[in-house]
Amino acid sequence: MKDKPATEYALLGVLMGGPKHGYDILQSLETGLGPAWTVSTSQLYVLLKRLEKEGWVSSTFQPQETRPSKRVFSLMPQGEARFLEWLTSPTDHVRDLRIEFLAKLFFFKELNLEGGSGLVAIQIGVLEKTKQGLMAKKRVEKDPYKRLVYGFRIATLKAWLAWLKKEAEPFVG
Repeated sequence: MKDKPATEYALLGVLMGGPKHGYDILQSLETGLGPAWTVSTSQLYVLLKRLEKEGWVSSTFQPQETRPSKRVFSLMPQGEARFLEWLTSPTDHVRDLRIEFLAKLFFFKELNLEGGSGLVAIQIGVLEKTKQGLMAKKRVEKDPYKRLVYGFRIATLKAWLAWLKKEAEPFVG
């Protein structure tokens, strides 16, 4: 279930904690997801504008005494529903695990939400199925280079599966 860039879902996740202005959103992302994810200021405002246009977030202006008004963004019910749907769906592509899946684990913990263990279990199932398919392809492949690539992809999946069981399960458990 990923019809949007994962960064948009990360922004929705930050707003699950309550309304924030742009700088607060960037700080929340940097503080929480910093080692795994970065968002530029220009990217942030483009994405927030898109999310607001789609009705997933709303914004209001908050006056300040000595400075220009701040634009404060709030999560709308449709945005919350879509975020929770994304959060509980496994990551489809192995290449997206490093950023997207780690972000999902972060939000489960940060927002104190139930279901993290279920997501890890589903993700393990998805990766096991992918691994079995690659192993079957490798068995019948004659080209040495393609066998090498399949071997690499299988080794990567095995590493992810070991990490999910050793690190991710206890983290959300």
